[in-house]
Amino acid sequence: MKAETKFIRKIQNLSEDEEFQKRHIRNAEKDFKRTRKLRFSDVIMYSIGNTKSPLELEAEKFSKYIEADSVSGAALCKARQKVNYTAFEELFETTAVTSPREKRFRGYYLYAVDGMKGELPKTPELSEKYRISPQSEQPVFHAVSVYDVLNELFIRSEFHFGTADERELADKMIDSVMQDGNYKEEAQIWLFDRGFPSLQLMYHLLEQKRKFVMRVSSNFLKEVNEFRRNKYIDRQISVTCTKRRIRSAQIQCEENTMLNLRCVRIQLSSGAEEILITNLERAEFPKRDLKKLYSLRWGIETSFNYLKNAVFVEEFTSRTENGLAQEYFVSLLMYNFSTCMFGSMQKDIPKKENTNTR
Repeated sequence: MKAETKFIRKIQNLSEDEEFQKRHIRNAEKDFKRTRKLRFSDVIMYSIGNTKSPLELEAEKFSKYIEADSVSGAALCKARQKVNYTAFEELFETTAVTSPREKRFRGYYLYAVDGMKGELPKTPELSEKYRISPQSEQPVFHAVSVYDVLNELFIRSEFHFGTADERELADKMIDSVMQDGNYKEEAQIWLFDRGFPSLQLMYHLLEQKRKFVMRVSSNFLKEVNEFRRNKYIDRQISVTCTKRRIRSAQIQCEENTMLNLRCVRIQLSSGAEEILITNLERAEFPKRDLKKLYSLRWGIETSFNYLKNAVFVEEFTSRTENGLAQEYFVSLLMYNFSTCMFGSMQKDIPKKENTNTR
């Protein structure tokens, strides 16, 4: 069975599962209890297949899909609001696990973490609650995601109305992945741009015995400043979690805990020099490999661009918070589905025969 067929069947089977429905119906006491034109699973499939055309056109197309009498756009909108956005979040996470994930870097899965900001529909209610400042009228969202850069799949995401603390959301998602039995035993390397590093995040990853590479700013830590000043190239450093640092960074560790790290200076293709902090051993990952690892992080940047300009993640049709969150997770699900489809297409292309003769 092709990957995209498995992907669709997973959605169909899960959306028809009674336990799944109980978890995600907003009012389990009355919604979807009686036999109606629109079942829970119908609403799921409609929401995923919505092409963001005019509502009545979508309703007409969907009526043909479910082979029912005409279903109005208003009825579809009302039915969607009976389903919690968490249904689409679970579908996104579950299909990500079952999608092909064969590519690794020396046996490690590479997970990049980054954030994306976007605009919400400009309604009075959303503008009042989620604008950036009192002077701004445009409401915004802030999302942080975990992305498997080699297999081109989103595996986790946090969708936040308004502005958010990216580090806090990243910490939450790392915990979620680490506690998930599907990922817990994997060999992983986590990749971060310079907006994310913190003592708490590094301590968290070290405590969980997870490998990481982080690009850091020159003023991140005095130990990093010293490394930069002395023009070192690749050197071990020790960072002491003093009482002051524990208090200011809110680190969950004992006073004078030592973080043993590796600092590496690299030159980007732009010519700029950057500092990476990692816990990867030099014997296994020399400097050139660290530069390669960090460059692979760029995959999450291009995925955000694809979400905005091909999947149209910001072109929301809903005006409610539940509906907006639904559409966000549907966008991630559709991104992953396109990855599965493209992977299958690549496998179906016959390889050219070697016509060389000796």
